[in-house]
Amino acid sequence: MTDISLADAEPADITGLADAFRDWPKPAALFEHYLDERRAGRIDVLVARRDESPAGYCLIIWESAYPPFREAGIPEISDLNVLHAHRGAGLGRRLLDEAERCIATRAGTAGLRVGLYADYGIAQQMYARRGYLPDGRGVSIDGEPVPPGTMIALDDEPVLALTRALR
Repeated sequence: MTDISLADAEPADITGLADAFRDWPKPAALFEHYLDERRAGRIDVLVARRDESPAGYCLIIWESAYPPFREAGIPEISDLNVLHAHRGAGLGRRLLDEAERCIATRAGTAGLRVGLYADYGIAQQMYARRGYLPDGRGVSIDGEPVPPGTMIALDDEPVLALTRALR
C-alpha cells in the first residue's frame, strides 16, 4: 500500500526535494531560500511524500507580491508542483486541501496564479473544479496587467489570478 503524507518542510528535506526536482530544475538553493522565508514567517512550505520520498510541494505566501492580493490581504498558494511519476494519486488535491486549511485560519479567501499554456492545463482544470474564479483583472506579468493588443511571449510569466472564498 502506498503511504502518502503531508508536512511542513524542514531543513532535512532540502536534499531530497532538490534531488526529486532536479530535472525541473529546482536546485537546493531554491529550497534553502524557501526555508529562510519560512523561518522569517513570510511563507509556509508544504511537502507531500509518497512512501517517505518527496513527491510534491507548494508554498503559502502570506503577503503576496501580486498587488490586488496583497492589498486585499489574500494569501497566495504558489509553486504547487507534483512530480510526473506521482500524478493521479491525489497529491495536488491534498496539497491544496492543506494549504486552504492553513489559509482559512488567517483569511477568508485564497488566491493563486496559473500559467496560460497547455503545460498548466491540469492545474487550470483542478482549480476550476475547486471553485477558483478569475479575479477579473485579466492576464498579468510580474503583477502588472497586460494591456489589450500587447504582444507577449507565452512562457511561464503571463498568468491569470484566481481566488476562492474559504468561509
